[in-house]
Amino acid sequence: MTVSHVGPASLSRRGLLQRGLAGGALLALGGSGVLAFREGLVLPLPEEGLRVLGPREYATLQAVARRAFPPRPGWPDADVARVASTADGLLARADPSAAKEVKALLGLFDNALAGLLFTGHVTPFSLLEPGAQDVVLEGWRTSRLVFRRSGYHALRALIYSAYYAHPAAIAATGFVASEGFHDPNAPVWREAKDTTTTSEGGATP
Repeated sequence: MTVSHVGPASLSRRGLLQRGLAGGALLALGGSGVLAFREGLVLPLPEEGLRVLGPREYATLQAVARRAFPPRPGWPDADVARVASTADGLLARADPSAAKEVKALLGLFDNALAGLLFTGHVTPFSLLEPGAQDVVLEGWRTSRLVFRRSGYHALRALIYSAYYAHPAAIAATGFVASEGFHDPNAPVWREAKDTTTTSEGGATP
């Protein structure tokens, strides 16, 4: 997955996720049904609180970010970069309709009923083993449903924007903003292919 600096403006397109005939119905699925209430990952909330995301949406987004930015020498991981917390701030500055859709997407992403329909399992995404999470992410990226592909790329743009807003991530790239030059001794993050499951899984937001 290549680095993409996408700011809040990219999340302002109305109907960002509701593409394809099934889009609206699938978003509605995220908050319905018995399996929808199966508990997912629980994480401590940031000290500054959340402005847009709820606790479960925050944990789900951080779970996706952990697959995109696992521990790697010379680079901060998703937890160090506080990806979900920063993303919450980006969403607070984005168009309200886009922020609402991202919240609905995260609800669907961690929904056990949606998992059953798409992959045949009822474990929320945030509680799956890393390898299984990679399979889910790849399924969204390559889905024949425009809605799922659009949702994947929306989350990808959001977590990458949040990650590269962190000073440690900026420093790791070797670019010094205040002086405008590149450090040739900075670590280089080389990836095998341009997929979230490649960078989001270490081997594959």
